[in-house]
Amino acid sequence: MNTITDIKELSELRAISSNLFNKYGFPTKKDEDWKKSTLNNFLENNKKLEIYKDNNETIYDKAFENFNHNKIITVNGLVQKIEFVGKDKDKLIITTINEYYKKNNKHLSKLFSNKKNPLVVANNALATSGFYLEIKDNLDLPIIIYHQFNSKIDQMQLHQKNYIYINKNSKAVLFEKFINENIKTFISINTNIDVEKNSHIKNYILNSHNTENCIFRFKKVNIAASANYESFIFSNITKTIRDEVEINLNESLAKCYLYYTQFLKNDEDHEIKVKINHLAENTQSNQFSKSIIDGTAKGIYQGKIFVDQIAQKTNGYQLIKSVLLSDQCTFHSKPELEIYADDVKCSHGSSSTSLNKDELFYLMARGIPEKQAKRLIVQGFLSEVIEKISDDVFKNYFISKTEEMLK
Repeated sequence: MNTITDIKELSELRAISSNLFNKYGFPTKKDEDWKKSTLNNFLENNKKLEIYKDNNETIYDKAFENFNHNKIITVNGLVQKIEFVGKDKDKLIITTINEYYKKNNKHLSKLFSNKKNPLVVANNALATSGFYLEIKDNLDLPIIIYHQFNSKIDQMQLHQKNYIYINKNSKAVLFEKFINENIKTFISINTNIDVEKNSHIKNYILNSHNTENCIFRFKKVNIAASANYESFIFSNITKTIRDEVEINLNESLAKCYLYYTQFLKNDEDHEIKVKINHLAENTQSNQFSKSIIDGTAKGIYQGKIFVDQIAQKTNGYQLIKSVLLSDQCTFHSKPELEIYADDVKCSHGSSSTSLNKDELFYLMARGIPEKQAKRLIVQGFLSEVIEKISDDVFKNYFISKTEEMLK
């Protein structure tokens, strides 16, 4: 079983988290970071959702991608199948989070360290499943984690905790695909990623075809000297999702690159909250987000760059852009800089606008129908972010996804 057992140290940490959650409860609009959140309404109306009890479930293999890759398949938070190809079998370790806890009690406090975020605290108290993944060398093929959620968790809450460890001098591509076949469910996934010295990880995420559920994902990423973390999130057809990322650039020459694209319509919404902590000199971060919002959809981006006083020669960049296609949709942007060092280069920018009428007129004047012209403008707008992806396989993959969603 993948369930978390009654380890003394773990039980104590869970009890602390449970007491904190009972004291403060779910977030409300009184909390600064949650003022614009639509997730508040779901949580308020579903406080008494039953917690899903772990069980072995059937794998839905029709969702597998048609190219050569390593596979980790989880169903309702439980690891159900693992397939590694060729020499990659010897370059990584995959086990349940329960087994990791049994062998690494001294590291437990790191996985339960965030006590300010109410939903992370709830996850700390309630998580019953998850996995530990350790990458020991350069992988030949990407790993795709298929997160499958089926009707067995309808109208329940599910809490999952994962730990990903990238050893020194290792490289890997990690793609997470979410497949939702359930309804009116609250899913909470808390993931800790440690990227050790001179290692590089590319972490790509596909949010798609989730029309009924509320998903909260929190990732904490610790990056060591000369290490590199690249992340890209692609969102389309999503009911209610909040992605929070906290990145610590802990040592010199640590770098992170965060890219986001989303196309929201109808009553869909996606929140993104990013905090990047520059905690050493000569560190670099880059955030670039573009959103297309239509119908009554709602997009939110909160991005903060924090620079410690010892983090001289920091380079931090943040740019957030959105295009609003209707009078009923909204996009809220909140870029922030908090800087205590004086030898830095940091900038942020944010803009929201309607579809460029001059570009539309230019295309239509050359015989392109209005609908097709709008599609070309939208595709060109989003592709600027996708072109930043350094892995060619997934760059082409997400370009094709953009073409599919615009048909």
